[in-house]
Amino acid sequence: MRITPHDIRQQQFSSKMFKGYDPQEVDAFLDDVADDYEGVLRENASLREQVGSYEERARGLGETERTLKDTLVTTQRVAEEMKEGAKRDAQLLLRETALNADKLMEEARAEEAKLRVEIQTLKRLRRQLIEELRATVERYDRTLSADLGGTAPDAETSH
Repeated sequence: MRITPHDIRQQQFSSKMFKGYDPQEVDAFLDDVADDYEGVLRENASLREQVGSYEERARGLGETERTLKDTLVTTQRVAEEMKEGAKRDAQLLLRETALNADKLMEEARAEEAKLRVEIQTLKRLRRQLIEELRATVERYDRTLSADLGGTAPDAETSH
């Protein structure tokens, strides 16, 4: 059974005839003890409230810590996924770039081959034109030579 400050104040002692204590001193002492005990009980109640508050706060901090840890793990996972995605994107971009470069090289080679054929065709055409021009010049030269050789110089002026 727990003693309360009220129990202390109400406590009665039996008195003995000869060696007893002074009742006023005992009552004053009991009042002081009851007051101190009351203060201790109030302080104890206050401390219990503080402990309860601290325990509640600790639970909240524990939940916050768990949330932060979960958030950190999630953030790390998302960062890893983003890195992997970026690597995949970079590799895909490199492959696409390589394919485009190969395509451009192939187109350039095809264009080069086409230009080479065109150059050869133009060279042949040039040779043909030179030959035709030479043949034409020779024909005119023969014609002129024949005209000049077969006619008299006076006859030329009469035309």
